[in-house]
Amino acid sequence: MDNHHIDGVGRFSMLAQGALDEVPSDINIGVRKSENDDSPVTFEEAQNESGTGKYQIVLLVVCGLVNMSCAISTTAVSFISPAAEVDFDLNSTTKGILNGAPFLGMVLGAYFWGIFGDLKGRRLVILGSMGMDTFFTILSSLAQHVGLFFILRVGNGFAIIGATCMVYVYLGEFLTPSKRDSYLLFLELYWALGMMVGPGLAMVIIPSNIVLISSEYFKFNAWRIFILLTSIPSLISFILIYQYPETPRYLMFRGYLIKSREVLERIYLVNNKFTTVPYPVEVFTQTHSAIWFDTGFIGGIPFMKNVKRRLTVLKNGHITLFSEYFRNIIVACIIEFCLMASYITILVWVPELFSRYSNYKLQNTDGVNICTASEWHLKYNTVFAEQTVSSNAYLAALVVASSTIPLVLITGIIIKYVDKKLLLFMTCGIPAIFALLVSSTQNDLQAELLCCLFEGFTALTEPIIFCTIVELFPSNVRGVAFSMIVMTGRLGAIFGIIVFGILIDRSCFMTFYGLALLVLIAFIAVAFLPKLKIGGH
Repeated sequence: MDNHHIDGVGRFSMLAQGALDEVPSDINIGVRKSENDDSPVTFEEAQNESGTGKYQIVLLVVCGLVNMSCAISTTAVSFISPAAEVDFDLNSTTKGILNGAPFLGMVLGAYFWGIFGDLKGRRLVILGSMGMDTFFTILSSLAQHVGLFFILRVGNGFAIIGATCMVYVYLGEFLTPSKRDSYLLFLELYWALGMMVGPGLAMVIIPSNIVLISSEYFKFNAWRIFILLTSIPSLISFILIYQYPETPRYLMFRGYLIKSREVLERIYLVNNKFTTVPYPVEVFTQTHSAIWFDTGFIGGIPFMKNVKRRLTVLKNGHITLFSEYFRNIIVACIIEFCLMASYITILVWVPELFSRYSNYKLQNTDGVNICTASEWHLKYNTVFAEQTVSSNAYLAALVVASSTIPLVLITGIIIKYVDKKLLLFMTCGIPAIFALLVSSTQNDLQAELLCCLFEGFTALTEPIIFCTIVELFPSNVRGVAFSMIVMTGRLGAIFGIIVFGILIDRSCFMTFYGLALLVLIAFIAVAFLPKLKIGGH
């Protein structure tokens, strides 16, 4: 069977003689014996029999909460930077560096979690990710020095990149191809909700200027309370995911066919609550690609030896990727770099920009361009050094974040019927126009509208890219490609955030022209992608 198939479906007839002699009885490579002589079916056929329904819908909500937690943790620093300016003695450059801390952690963690996910499972990655994020968030709320805060937020980024990526894999492996694209795009909806929860919570907590503890050595004020509260979604996500099993597809890949069938049977019973017909599949085979995947685990190989083997596979995967699929990986990485550099940059700098505009409006009644207001703020910055951050800045961030929801809903419906390459052209090309138009706005409402439109379209690019990875790369290099694309995107985010932080005080207008250039480069890169399938077929 062709490994380019979207699911790697395949059969096998036999293994080398004696290959299973040392395998424990609960691990079955091949088929599970049944009470009758019915021929075994493929895993994909067994998964189709379990159906898509209530089980996957509830799991979508749970995975959505994980994604929402990741969104909150990713952008939390951007909401506290105006308020923490005095405590940490920040300027625009150091704010950019601080905002880039989570993304630096993501770059460091991308491959670690990818390898760990192959070795120990998708569920364990999400549990570890959410647990670590909760821990680092609580510690960062207590940090009194900017250096320690930076290190802890790098830890947050290292943690959440595991769940950010693996939650798509985890949910996707519970889904059949025809439903996968729509469900994964609706998962992006929860990211947008997380983008709303963050500024909404910040709008209530930070401007209140609450100070619970204030001494010479320790201060616990409003923005630190906000950081502490952002740990709650990750903790809840940890508890919820703990209630769910490992994916049936991963269990099948590892050769645990009995456990995989038990999960599929549980899904079947939930989706067919009132049926009296038992789950009809008694026997199924592994997919063709699973045979290769599972051989590294036969015979109780020690953990470190498995790690070494996986690193070798990773190296060989890179060699294959850049020799046989060079164009696809380069184009995908360029698109991800440019879009994350622009999308995340606007997202994390919106509170700062509109906080500056709020300061401008306190002393002026005329409407001006958002960059003009920023320049005015810098000129009279000392006047506002001790000022409480206006809730309008967080309201603007909330509105911008909410702008992605309608487009995600629409795209989730039409992605089954529209060429994904055309969708990528739209999500990369249209935002370039909005970025250029920011320089011609005359008030904060106009700027906010354009930021909404910019974010609404660019936010769709990453989930569409995730949906296309299964078409761009075969199963034997898909994991390597996924990790590289995600890592490149986070490097783009670091680039955009820091460069924007440097330029915003020197040439605010040029920053928006730069953002337009980035999405235009992504638009051109899309043209070099191969033809993509429509829907999951």
